[in-house]
Formats: sequence, C-alpha cells, structure tokens
Amino acid sequence: MDSRTCKHIGALLIVMILVPMLDGQETTPAARSILSLTEGEQIAFINRTLELGLPHDRADQMTMLVINRNAITIPIIEAKLEDALKSTESDRRFIDTAGEMIAYAGDDQALRAVTKLVMIDEGRFGPLVKRTLENAGNWRNPFTIVYKAFEQGNDAIGRRAAEWAEGVIESDRMRRAWAEAMLDRYGRLPVETDWARDPIASRLKNGTSAELRQRVTAFASEARNKR
Repeated sequence: MDSRTCKHIGALLIVMILVPMLDGQETTPAARSILSLTEGEQIAFINRTLELGLPHDRADQMTMLVINRNAITIPIIEAKLEDALKSTESDRRFIDTAGEMIAYAGDDQALRAVTKLVMIDEGRFGPLVKRTLENAGNWRNPFTIVYKAFEQGNDAIGRRAAEWAEGVIESDRMRRAWAEAMLDRYGRLPVETDWARDPIASRLKNGTSAELRQRVTAFASEARNKR
C-alpha cells in the first residue's frame, strides 16, 4: 500500500457526514445519529455506502459503525471486499480502504474477517493483522486479541501476531497490557505452568527470560491489587 493510499485512508476515517435515503433524497444528520438508527437502517446505510465505493463523505459514520456495531458491519464489509476481489474490474482504492476499515475495529471480529482475507491473499492482506493489533490498543487490550489469533490455528495469522508481540514487548506499557491479559486468561498471577504453556511467551525470543517474567508478574500483581 503506497503512502498516497495510506493518506487517503486516514482522511476517509476522519470526514463526517451521514447520507441515508429518504424519499429519494439524502440528508446529513450528525455522525452519532447513525447509532440511533434501527439495525435494518444501519445495514441499509452500510450496503449503500459500499455500493458507492466508500466515498469520503460517509467516513465518520462508517467509522462509528465499525467501532460500535462491528458485529453487523464487519461481515458486510468483508463479504463485499471478497466480491470485489473476484471482479475483473476491482477497485484497488476500495479494497485497501475496506481492509483498513475492518482492521480499525481492532477486535476478534475484525481478526476473523482479516483471517478470511489472509487465506485468500496473505501477501496483500497479511499486514492487516498488525494493523488490527495496533488499532486494538485504541479500544481494548491488544494482547487479548493476540491470544485470539493463536486460538484460530492459522499459521499465517499466528506468525504475524507473534511478530507484532515481539516488536512491542520491550515497552513497559505493553508488558503491563500483557500482564493484565494473562491475569484475565489464567485468573491468577501467572505461575510456572502458565509460563510454560502460554502461547505468547513460548513464541517470544526472550520468553524464558527471568527479567521478563519477573517484570510481567509484577505488573500483573499491581493490576490484581487495583481490581
């Protein structure tokens, strides 16, 4: 994906306008109004936006739906993206933008959709695994999504999730996030048996490091005491 495409996607996710169809005319209520619509109206809006090729002037509403109604939004986008890939006249801008919108949700719903795309073309959609995990940090603990990635049993997804974890684990902020995810996963401070079987620790180059384990366990203890 070139820099111009990335800038375009960034702009797409900022612009604000809503355009539902009313008596053949389109209106523009505030962005958050999209969440007040019925599910059927939201689905109609999503489908219409995809038919229009994800125009700039529907970006903020689509972003709101991706974040807050991802259970209905992500599958529709992913299915439309697959259809676009089958077309001999596929729009690269549409495909790249749709992929980024999926990843923007940063949750297991997004990860499942990305997995489907990676199974179609890892070279093209593989980077969306990293983008999903990066975006997860905006809304939730990204390490809970890393665990989900390994649970899927897809080698490409697991490999890319491990690469992401390897690249961020030296940060204390990320170690804290991992500690909290481990606390949630095991229901206690991680003990030796947890470390031995943990799918993240077993994939990290320094996963057996005493310093790493002590630091993460200390962060987990802090998190437990605050709960």
